[in-house]
Amino acid sequence: MKISGICGSLRKNSWNNILLKIVLNKIAKNKKINTEIINVSNFPLYNADIESIKTPEDVIQAKSKIQKSDLIIFSSPAYNGSYSGVMKNIVDWLSRSPQVLPDKNALVIGCTPGMSGTLLGYTHLNQLLFGLGVNVLSQPRILVSSINKKLDTDGNLIDEDLELLIEKSVETILDKITF
Repeated sequence: MKISGICGSLRKNSWNNILLKIVLNKIAKNKKINTEIINVSNFPLYNADIESIKTPEDVIQAKSKIQKSDLIIFSSPAYNGSYSGVMKNIVDWLSRSPQVLPDKNALVIGCTPGMSGTLLGYTHLNQLLFGLGVNVLSQPRILVSSINKKLDTDGNLIDEDLELLIEKSVETILDKITF
């Protein structure tokens, strides 16, 4: 069993990467499921000229990992009322031939130090993935506002409500995905 995560932020101490790690670690503890975060930090900006010469090796490796995954968790910040440009670039590369996204199960999560909980970015990214033929789970919803107040300086959860939300969400994820 394999569940992979992709983070739409390249920031070194990205809140969304921390949230993704927390969720994947909880999944790995509940069942014997392999989890990993797919490194997309070296994806160039999508450019058909680059693709026509040779698809970058990092993109090829990411596609291979996605093909072997039973669920992909996309964790993205919200910028200017939508998902990040980094996430759009990732999806642009992954949607190119050979396609690996159609019929894949996916979940979109996100967090922000602001109050929105990334709701608009979550909605837009769900629409994009759905349009590409991805089976996007509508539940659970892990959209976290004020994330900077819910983690300590080492990235550990200190908010009991968020801890409970993630635990219940992991149960829902494992119940919804047929392995």
